[in-house]
Amino acid sequence: MSDRLFGIYERKTLSQPANAVERIIKDGYLHQLFSDEINAIRGAITISNPQRIIEIGAAGGITKIVWPEVETTDVRQSPGVDYVMSAEKIEADNNSVDVLFGMDALHHARDPLAHFSELDRVLKQGGNAIYIEPNWNLFSQFCFKVLLKYLHPEPYDTSQYDWEIKNDDPMMGNQAQAFNIFVRDADKFHKEFPNLKIEILQPLKGLSFLLSGGVHTRLPIPSALLLPLYRFEEGNRRWVSHFGLGRIVRLTKV
Repeated sequence: MSDRLFGIYERKTLSQPANAVERIIKDGYLHQLFSDEINAIRGAITISNPQRIIEIGAAGGITKIVWPEVETTDVRQSPGVDYVMSAEKIEADNNSVDVLFGMDALHHARDPLAHFSELDRVLKQGGNAIYIEPNWNLFSQFCFKVLLKYLHPEPYDTSQYDWEIKNDDPMMGNQAQAFNIFVRDADKFHKEFPNLKIEILQPLKGLSFLLSGGVHTRLPIPSALLLPLYRFEEGNRRWVSHFGLGRIVRLTKV
């Protein structure tokens, strides 16, 4: 993904994850959003008394600040990342991980089949994998396929049959992966990984996120205006079910 918007405006938060962390910390809206997403992940955990928790794709995030007990990993070394690790090769013993999670990380995995195989290996019985990923409602598809096509040029391709991402840029992925894998190809997933139970949980990230421009294309709308809309959306499940741009998916090893 280009770190220059329209080839002109430099987005240093893409090429330098430390800048993304700084922006989230200083921006009231983004800090609230990311803190709440981390808390949503914590609330989705079902295994009792989790001890070992790993995040994939942690570069450019604030997990280490909000939840310091997490082992943060990424394919890039960056402030706030404990060690370099890919989602396809999880550095953990068999049956040793209570929770693994990713925030907009799964759709960047080069080989999801390899990732889920590793997940099946390392998760304890009853352990969880929790992903926040792009949603697949009509509004989300319009935004990702049309409205944001040039602002955030990752494709949203629901017709891609192969889950594998054939692109060397780790910032490029298919934003429709959660839908493709867990909804469209749910039968295929269950056949490949019968020990991993899929649960589609609540939507999140409504119109306030769209208006903010997100981390990498933060628009000049102050947090003081975005936060009241965000709080309204958080308290109105029906609204966010129509306009939520993100979705939580939970896998449990049964």
